Amino acid sequence: MARLRILLAIAACVTAGLQGVGTATAGPITFRTCPDRAPVQCGTLTVPLDRADPANGTLTLAVERLRARGARRGVMILLAGGPGQAGTPIEPDDPVAEAIPGWDLVMLDQRGTGTRALRCRALDAPGSSETSASVGQCAIQIGPRRAFFTSRDSVLDIEALREGLGVDLVALGGISYGTYVSQYYAQEYPSRVTHLVLDSVVDPATFDGIDAPMLQAAAPVLTALCAHGRCAGITPDPVGDLTTLVAATSTQPLRGWQTTDRGRAVRTSIGGPGNQDDLPLLLAAGDLNPGLREMWPGAVRAARGGDAAPLLRLATIALGGEPSPAHELSAALFYATACADAAVPWTTATPVDQRDPLLTTRINEMGPAAFAPFSPANAIAASIAGSCREWPEGNIDPLVPTALPPVPILILNGGQDVRTPVASARAVGARATNAHLVIAPGAGHSLLYAYTCARTQMRNLLYGRPVSTAGCNREARIPNPIPVPPATLDAVRPAGAPGMAGRVMRAARLAIQDGVLTLDAAIEAGLDAVPGIRGGLARESGLLGDAITYSRFSAVRGVAVSGTLRFNGRTFEGSIRVSGPGGWDGILYLARGGERAYTGSIGGTPVHTPLD
Repeated sequence: MARLRILLAIAACVTAGLQGVGTATAGPITFRTCPDRAPVQCGTLTVPLDRADPANGTLTLAVERLRARGARRGVMILLAGGPGQAGTPIEPDDPVAEAIPGWDLVMLDQRGTGTRALRCRALDAPGSSETSASVGQCAIQIGPRRAFFTSRDSVLDIEALREGLGVDLVALGGISYGTYVSQYYAQEYPSRVTHLVLDSVVDPATFDGIDAPMLQAAAPVLTALCAHGRCAGITPDPVGDLTTLVAATSTQPLRGWQTTDRGRAVRTSIGGPGNQDDLPLLLAAGDLNPGLREMWPGAVRAARGGDAAPLLRLATIALGGEPSPAHELSAALFYATACADAAVPWTTATPVDQRDPLLTTRINEMGPAAFAPFSPANAIAASIAGSCREWPEGNIDPLVPTALPPVPILILNGGQDVRTPVASARAVGARATNAHLVIAPGAGHSLLYAYTCARTQMRNLLYGRPVSTAGCNREARIPNPIPVPPATLDAVRPAGAPGMAGRVMRAARLAIQDGVLTLDAAIEAGLDAVPGIRGGLARESGLLGDAITYSRFSAVRGVAVSGTLRFNGRTFEGSIRVSGPGGWDGILYLARGGERAYTGSIGGTPVHTPLD
């Protein structure tokens, strides 16, 4: 599951000491209306590749702007995450811009991202993975210019952008890694910043390439997810389940059947030697996909009991869809920034063959409690440092954070965010004298484009209105976890009829419900169908997407359902064919004649049970 690392890891990368380094004053940026995207304006910013030696050439960065509507109050520069994520394009109906109509919204592709993204064959080729050898090979393929894609360079580019916009002051915002660059800019140019908006906050003080805060966040996130009886009937102890599973997979993998994105069941495994990153990266995948978080407690509980299929189905969804192309998320840029800037336990001068022992020593010094409920082995495997062992540059003057400027600051964080946890947001807020911390209890990673409440508090800050620290409590509620059906028919209680007919009936109903509850997670992940726990697929259908079609979709071993159900505004209705063991086949009708019930027959036995 190494491909998840770039999508999930947050690298807070930075080098200190801008004083005395010229910013290569930018000329005015010429904007023109973007083709097919009016009123968005497009322009470019030209900056030196190497500010110490401008003869080494220049970089051209894409810049886009949505002008303020009415009297302009100021300019908001919003930075994307990553490192490696493009900032453009801006959509004409961008919700952040609509929330602050009196402000220009400006976004740019930071160096090494967007249409001019940094690329390397070792990480961009189909089927490639982020092993330390591949990352090292990527560095060789990029060559010496890789040294000029640090966070320090991005901060200087933002200062050039401010000059190119022709303004003295800017409000600065960032999402995820963008919060790191925003803090860095505010620390180096405090007199240029009017406001800060930090969404899903990276704490520069804890970025060492090992990601202990991410691993530590598992316990409070899972505890909150299951609080107030939300995991009743699923698990009494989600943290204990994970602790047990971590220990069980430390020396040998958990083997089972995994349903692929084409509905086929294949024999595979999770965890074990060489794959200690599987569990932490799968948990972090839920940061951007709440459906995966809903599936996690039940899947881990089943895996703890030896049934790996639900957790392996979760992995299929988490890895769903096509990898992001380099112009959307540059893997090469991610490592060029992260490997050079992170406070890894070595320096550029340290020979590659001496880095692994240094990483192990650092992990051992931190102790097992620093990573619980995960283990030190999980930490090494899932860490940025582990992937960066063969990248030539490392630990280039990491920034020591100081107090943020005394300007109005909004800090937004999801209560269910693992990769940038609430603890990091609180630590950053403690370095400010005028910060407002808004925790969205049920949110994962990245709030501004997902929640109206986050944009409302941003507007309040920029317009000088009171910020409500509880402003997202209602909208961003914690979701209810999804139960995992029993693995076998023997463990299924009959419903609608006694004996085998009733067990097959309930197993079919569990499959139908599982498809409804998990389809959104698959679509969010880029799949066109959700795989069944035991095989088959369920996909959205109908002209309006108001139906779901099952194709041999199975939640309990030996029972599969096929057919199409349509949502009538109150419930699903239609007919489903049921395939059971030993001739216990049949047909089920949902809401036939308006009755809120399943009716039909299994193996010739009539069945009848309520829909709910």
